[in-house]
Amino acid sequence: MRVARCVGCGLLALLIVFEGCGGGGTQVAEQRVCSADTFVPNYVPQLNRLLYWAQFPVRVYFERDEHYSDYYRALALQGFDQWVEATSRVVRYVEVNTREEAQIVVYFKPNTTNGLTTFTYYPRSGLLESAKMEIGTRGNNPIDIRSVAAHEFGHALGIYGHSTDPSDMMYATFVSNVPLRISPRDLNTLKTAYCTLFLERTRSVPRPDPDEKPVQVTIVCNHEHPH
Repeated sequence: MRVARCVGCGLLALLIVFEGCGGGGTQVAEQRVCSADTFVPNYVPQLNRLLYWAQFPVRVYFERDEHYSDYYRALALQGFDQWVEATSRVVRYVEVNTREEAQIVVYFKPNTTNGLTTFTYYPRSGLLESAKMEIGTRGNNPIDIRSVAAHEFGHALGIYGHSTDPSDMMYATFVSNVPLRISPRDLNTLKTAYCTLFLERTRSVPRPDPDEKPVQVTIVCNHEHPH
């Protein structure tokens, strides 16, 4: 398992396959490249890469361990909903009742205010298989818990890396008691990962090769920024 605290730079190009129309039925009609310039401004070049889920809604489960509470869950959902609202519900999630049903599993951690996201994906395509989020709750600050949840959900949706602009939701740190908001750069970065959904095209999701093994990466977010 690799742990990523900061990521390097590199241009990203996502290969998008569109389905054709007409009398011949569903077929691959053309291939186009969704580049870092499709939705601007963004911070795509600052990321390691963008990952993506095959479809929405993604299935989310909150681990009911000794650190869980309905209060923390409600705050986390408020953070998640920022992405749902910003994307006009193109990005969506649904809660499920068991860990086995889930694609994203959420844990609360009382010994930190930081966040952590681990995702498992297929390296050739960037297709996500699963993700685990940890949300720090130390201090019981509702603003901070909501902000950490929103930031970590951004990672879980496929943003592998951080922005270098403090005004963005996906900047690596934030000031306590200052709510994080999704910026236009945050939104455009996520839209690049799901280009065809926002261009109102049908996406053909590549299947992993039979011999391809998924890899696991953890992003550790140090949210404890000095005042």
